[in-house]
Amino acid sequence: MIDELNKYWGGHLDGCEALAHELKNTFNERWVRFHALPDSKRYPSTENEYQEIFSRHNSVLNELNRSADDLLVILPEYKESKIPGKLESELEKVFPVYEYWRTLDQFEECGVYWHLHVARVSSGSGKLNKLFRLVANDEVANILIVVLAGNSVYHPYDGGADIILPSIKIRDELKLKIVQWLSKHPEGY
Repeated sequence: MIDELNKYWGGHLDGCEALAHELKNTFNERWVRFHALPDSKRYPSTENEYQEIFSRHNSVLNELNRSADDLLVILPEYKESKIPGKLESELEKVFPVYEYWRTLDQFEECGVYWHLHVARVSSGSGKLNKLFRLVANDEVANILIVVLAGNSVYHPYDGGADIILPSIKIRDELKLKIVQWLSKHPEGY
């Protein structure tokens, strides 16, 4: 799992750390954002809205995944220690099996280290909907889903998702398929 992730990251995103908020700036020409709820509503207030969030996330991931069933989920752990430990309990409930990948020290001056762990997940397992609920509730953040079959990185956030695609052409094709979910902001935010 770690070797797969290192190979993918080195081949497609080399030079960029696994910081969700930096990917869209570094790979802006291959980036697209979609909103998870109608009218760019950020937080769900009903179970029907959660179902809409799940539907949109899963629809886009299915487009990217091209019928493959193998995703790598990068899960952050925030600690004051340089030594990685365990995931937050809510994430560990969803992903009980995971491996340590690497530590980011960009926030060392703030006294925080980001320890990144990775879990393999099947798109049909139901785990992703549990994850999307945590993200939608702003209980977890900075999650990255690596879609190996689609050479893409998917970053769900509370309100939608940022996606880094392998080319401008594929980005534009995806935008046409999800046009009704795109941000209305002129710069795509």
